[in-house]
Amino acid sequence: MTKPRWFQLVSSLAMVAFLVCGRHALAQETQAKSRLRIQAHVVSRLDQGVTSDVVEKKTLYQLSSGFGTLPPKDANGDDEWPCVPNSANANYADCSNIAPGGIVIGVPGFTQSLANCDDSTSTISYCGQIFWFYEDDTGDSADDLIITIAVKQGENYIADVVYNFGPNPYTAGSVVIIADDTAFGTLGETGPGNGFCYYSTETCVNPKAGPATATVTTTVGTSTIKSTFSIFLK
Repeated sequence: MTKPRWFQLVSSLAMVAFLVCGRHALAQETQAKSRLRIQAHVVSRLDQGVTSDVVEKKTLYQLSSGFGTLPPKDANGDDEWPCVPNSANANYADCSNIAPGGIVIGVPGFTQSLANCDDSTSTISYCGQIFWFYEDDTGDSADDLIITIAVKQGENYIADVVYNFGPNPYTAGSVVIIADDTAFGTLGETGPGNGFCYYSTETCVNPKAGPATATVTTTVGTSTIKSTFSIFLK
């Protein structure tokens, strides 16, 4: 017995839709990887005055955050900052003359250039670096370290990044800095996951003059922390 023609037609259309959607998802995945500039560093610290009987809860603790100057590249192609004099980090040589307990970051600022940060065409041009510090007291190496960076003007997203680093690599008591070289907008793309909404289900729009609110989120297992700061595009 042969299958009805309508069944064959439906099956063919479903296969075409699958291939088209699959190719679109693969293209967006490739584009997202090409613009990915996220990094994580474990920060050297001097625990002066901390007694051995202090026991923290097994959670994450939010520290500082902001939008800083875009770093230049060093001879190895790494961002020159954030830079920690700690050999666990790839670019530690850039600030190896800094004493333990210090770190180099770009100068943070509230007012940013709209012209430099508006990536409304297909040419990627980063304008600054979003960064934040946190202390990881979870002791959790089984669950993934997942971060999000959402920047909104009103109800509209001009950036929304979701990134999974894989199993959390940091031991309890580590201070960590996450940094992302970024700009804002669509990169001339449409639909969910476009532009600087990579790895996201949101749809980005192009930035405009005025205030923007950035919210950074860090999650390991059952512990989630957030930090919010403001940017003004002019």
